Amino acid sequence: MKRKRLIFAVSVITFLIIPMFFSTNVLSEEVTITGKVNDNYQIVTEDGQLYEVADTDKGNEVVLQYVGNFVKVVGTIKESDVGEKIITVTSYEVKAAE
Repeated sequence: MKRKRLIFAVSVITFLIIPMFFSTNVLSEEVTITGKVNDNYQIVTEDGQLYEVADTDKGNEVVLQYVGNFVKVVGTIKESDVGEKIITVTSYEVKAAE
């Protein structure tokens, strides 16, 4: 009986822990994207990828001051529950129109 409880406990713990590993975003390392800032607080890359910009000081600088401009943004990307890519800006530079 104790063995069955142990197996059950290990199974439950495993069932709860494994999703945590898969939900940890593998995209959380720093990346660089280049795109145009639109008026919806997003960056749209040349291939049409859409990135929401996280509400941070640097992110707000980009989306409020450079709407319509091309920017090169460095930051970390997370995916929301609904599949949106959200970039947390750590640095950026304004680029000439491409």
